[in-house]
Amino acid sequence: AFAPLVPAVVVPASYGVAITYVVADTVDKTRKAYSGNKYAKESLTNCALIEGIDALIWQLAASVALPGYTIHQLVAVTVTILESLGLTDGPWTAVPTAVGLATIPFIVKPLDELAEVGMDVTLRKIWGPYLESCEVSYD
Repeated sequence: AFAPLVPAVVVPASYGVAITYVVADTVDKTRKAYSGNKYAKESLTNCALIEGIDALIWQLAASVALPGYTIHQLVAVTVTILESLGLTDGPWTAVPTAVGLATIPFIVKPLDELAEVGMDVTLRKIWGPYLESCEVSYD
């Protein structure tokens, strides 16, 4: 959303920050799955790894790729509309960023759900058979 207002290096840097968060969250979730008593001992490693990979891919889709693409497109459309109207100077330069930021509350839930459904109909079908051994231990 900030691309029209900031130097070009800021946008990739912001993605770097977001991806760093996603990786840190994935490591945390994987460690918790591995070190907890959630899974039976004989299937612990496979189950914790699958849970971590699932978290990584879901987070990348829901927190980085889908919102990044959606906001980028909305900002680009706004820039195009403003340029076609000749509104390119002064306070108008902030409008695309404002539009991008204003959309965030409206896109979070639908994009999270899209990531969830996307995972359910693709990757989770692939590793589903491996999860059959991931019985939750209640000891």
